[in-house]
Amino acid sequence: MENSSTQDNTFHIGITMAGAVSAGCYTAGVMDYLFEILQLWEEAKQGKLPEGWDPEILQYVPKHNVVIDAMGGASAGGMTTVMSAIYAMNGKINPVTDPENPTSLKENLLYDSWVLMNDQENNPEKVFEKALSLDDLNDEKITSLLNSNFIDKICDNAFKNNGQSGKKPSYISDQLEILLSQTMLRSVPLTIDFATPLGKIRKYQTHPKIYPKYNTFDHFVLSHFKLDYDENNPLHKDFYLPFTPYGGKQQDVDRLKLATIATGAFPIGLGFRKFFDRQFTSEYIKNNSKKLLHNTMNPSIKNDNSIELKDIPDPFQFVGVDGGVINNEPIGEVLTILKERYGHKDSTKEKTDGEWDYKDDRFGMIMIDPFPDHIFTDDYKQPEDIISVIPSLLGTLMDQSRLKRREIVNFNTGKYLIGEIFPVRNRVRGKQEDNAIACSSVFAFGGFLDINFRHHDFFLGRNNSKNFFKIYFSFEYDPDNGNVHYIHRNWTPAMIEKFKYKDPRTKKVFLPIIPDLNELNRKTRNPIRRTVNKWPEFNTENLIKLQPKLENRIEKMIEVLATGSMFKKEAKEYPAVQKILDQYYKKNWWDRTKQKAAKWYLKTNYKLFKGILAKQMAELAIEKVLKDLEDKKLLKDLPSEEKK
Repeated sequence: MENSSTQDNTFHIGITMAGAVSAGCYTAGVMDYLFEILQLWEEAKQGKLPEGWDPEILQYVPKHNVVIDAMGGASAGGMTTVMSAIYAMNGKINPVTDPENPTSLKENLLYDSWVLMNDQENNPEKVFEKALSLDDLNDEKITSLLNSNFIDKICDNAFKNNGQSGKKPSYISDQLEILLSQTMLRSVPLTIDFATPLGKIRKYQTHPKIYPKYNTFDHFVLSHFKLDYDENNPLHKDFYLPFTPYGGKQQDVDRLKLATIATGAFPIGLGFRKFFDRQFTSEYIKNNSKKLLHNTMNPSIKNDNSIELKDIPDPFQFVGVDGGVINNEPIGEVLTILKERYGHKDSTKEKTDGEWDYKDDRFGMIMIDPFPDHIFTDDYKQPEDIISVIPSLLGTLMDQSRLKRREIVNFNTGKYLIGEIFPVRNRVRGKQEDNAIACSSVFAFGGFLDINFRHHDFFLGRNNSKNFFKIYFSFEYDPDNGNVHYIHRNWTPAMIEKFKYKDPRTKKVFLPIIPDLNELNRKTRNPIRRTVNKWPEFNTENLIKLQPKLENRIEKMIEVLATGSMFKKEAKEYPAVQKILDQYYKKNWWDRTKQKAAKWYLKTNYKLFKGILAKQMAELAIEKVLKDLEDKKLLKDLPSEEKK
């Protein structure tokens, strides 16, 4: 197959998918529509149209190419990144265009993974009920509030090859790179040596470890996969990881699965993941630090030893949690891949401060963000006590860890074509709808409650994707002033007329980068029309009936905590401390008797207290969930006037 990425009439794109928890279904919908129009276009360029389409459409098909070179994501966005790549690699694009029968299998990896989540109509146990099961607590350890085993099963299904392996479409680069954010609960030390010249001499004359260094500690690693990974290429080894969802070495497949699940391991809520089986060598970890420190995705950086990287064991074992904790949108890393492939150095700059620039707008980057950030202008409310300081502190640490100083400077230069797809619902009766995405409820876990939430958001993603690629992902077309992008130079007047968008205010004309051939097969629809118009409603009985299972899970976790099976006795002994305690807190026979009686009483009444506490906690959790659903007008039992 010809690699279209080498042709002069090719435009290259990178896609970043932000973290979203259950709202990954929205991102899946966006990608489903993108693959639909790319596949339609590719086949039309070969003279093929869907059954029933007018053959006259072929005369309006543009001949340039668009290639996806890089995709990256974190959390649910990272999981969707891998699923999107697998879906395309299967060579079987089967878009979900009909919203009917939401619980039926669609033979579409994105829909079946993110909307169904194994919630088929013939499966009585739904996803939230599975998340309350107790089998993950059998070893008397609590790894998460919810049972995360359902995620493993969804991932296993995603890695089944139900397509035509090797039938990669030309709009996927032969050199496709996949980036997944991972947060490590183990650090990589990054050192600054403050020793003076004499200090350095003496340090190496004696034992170097007695001289301290200034250390910072990095907890972020990229799982950096490459489609054309060559284990015999020294530049590839320990810099990239092989992207082989099936057909490769089992170790490589298992690593890809683990990284896919781990990037979505939402802290506390979902189970953490263990990288304990040589998934990452020490050299890979060192090269990861080099690429991030030097802001490059070029493997030649492997040879740079300007920064000392020591004390990294091989293999590098760690526990991983949600990649979005540190880097929820790896936008800089994805853009860097595009710049280093298709950009050039600005020759007007000195060699030491040369800046990457675009060349003829040959590439662009898209971010899909189900929860875009908004700046709130409400009056600042300062914390007044320790109870209010703690959540403020956690939010501060999270915000600071995600700060993107380098990207802010880089992206605001205006040199690169960038765009964002985010949830938008059209106006109703002249008023902007308060909520666009149903899965934002319950701290973004709302999608696990009801398949109708996920179904709505998937089709909202498709609708927003359609509008974005039709209107916003475009270049201005102004031939009178010589402003014609190279991919549009060979467009016929008829093509331009069919696909152009004229801005009503400025009267400027824009042509899409990816032509949507669906627009040629039917009347152009209102660009803000939705496929699924009805805002979903949650039946409260579905949650209330799960209260016994919720109580059972809470009760089991209380039991694990109370029995002390999670806490190990300190191995180190402190004889001096023990002597002091014996001297000052020596108990007489009466104190010892009271202590034994108290233990007996607690043990005797333990089951009663455990059940009461679990019931109260379950009721409180249900109340919090229902209140949030009411705030977002998702409750079926709301008075009709509140839903307007």
